[in-house]
Amino acid sequence: MDKVKSLRFALIKYLIPCLILCVIGCALIEWLSIYLQDWYRAENERFYRYDEVTLLIMESNDKPDDLWLYYIFRYARLALIPLWTGCCLCGAVMFFYRREIKKPVDTLTKAAERILDDDLDFTVECDLGNELGALCGSFEEMRKNLYDSNYQLWKSLEERKRLNSAFSHDLRTPITVLKGYMELIEQFDGKISQEKQAEILSKMSGQIDRLGNYTEKMSSLHKLEDIIPEVNSIAFGKICSQLEENGRLLCGEDRFTFAAHGDKDMMVYTDIELVMQVFLNLVSNALRYAKNNVACTAEISNDEMEIVVSDDGSGFSKEALRKAWQPFYRSDNNNDKEHFGLGLYICKLLCRKNGGDITIENNEKGGGKVTAKISVKKSEKTDK
Repeated sequence: MDKVKSLRFALIKYLIPCLILCVIGCALIEWLSIYLQDWYRAENERFYRYDEVTLLIMESNDKPDDLWLYYIFRYARLALIPLWTGCCLCGAVMFFYRREIKKPVDTLTKAAERILDDDLDFTVECDLGNELGALCGSFEEMRKNLYDSNYQLWKSLEERKRLNSAFSHDLRTPITVLKGYMELIEQFDGKISQEKQAEILSKMSGQIDRLGNYTEKMSSLHKLEDIIPEVNSIAFGKICSQLEENGRLLCGEDRFTFAAHGDKDMMVYTDIELVMQVFLNLVSNALRYAKNNVACTAEISNDEMEIVVSDDGSGFSKEALRKAWQPFYRSDNNNDKEHFGLGLYICKLLCRKNGGDITIENNEKGGGKVTAKISVKKSEKTDK
């Protein structure tokens, strides 16, 4: 950091030339006064005795008509010297104020006004090396810290908003699944067997437990990126059964098709709750745009599980292919006010948390296609 120059030394820097000008000016005034007095005596020497220099001794009663001019030449310096000294001091002070004080004071005043107006998007600049310049530098550091604090607060609020929106978004699908079970029970109109009823209640209980676990997990987060998968072993066939069952409950028997490829007895290692969350979000998005059908395939190979969800709708626009991953993005033709624009964003985040990723594209025959890849490789931290 550059050494701060003292205002006292800066003031001395202006006072020294002032003192020099003051001395020179006073000397000139004194010399001019003496010169004019001598000139007046020379012009009116008949009225003076030559042996008297300092006194006006007249030889007769006659006096020059312009004697007052002599007194001006003689005594005006008594007023001009202090006046010149004062002018020099005022000039030095004015130059000192304008060069060393005015700019930083104006800068600090404007900065304070902008901060009071909650406007922190500016820079406090002052290139002076004195104490006021250093004060401007400290003011700039304070502005930066205040800006960073406000930005962190805003970011925290945005993260909380996004987390709450994601939580609200993800609660809708399990509730829809539970409603599907309830509608299934109502369709039987009391003619359901105890075994079937127990099976449906067991599945509903599983959904409620999954919803409770997801709620507990989300409630402890400060932001979505803090999600930590709880990896457990589960058979690929069991995952496929849950995917197919939940897909049919969401879309209906006539609008949903499912196909599985791979060894169904193969044990995979993943967080089934997060996998189901990704799947339900993808199916919900596909159902929103589908005309007649939502198709899903699940495949296991090389320590990776791939889930593909496609629909027969209009497909993704060019803008959606670029921006669909952004939180709260909604296409212009989507008039669903309850749609948060978080589905694909959450899916991509959860897939990456599970060691995979997600891609979107359009089918060759039309409609959108989303492919979610999730790592199912066993790790040292996996529960046995």
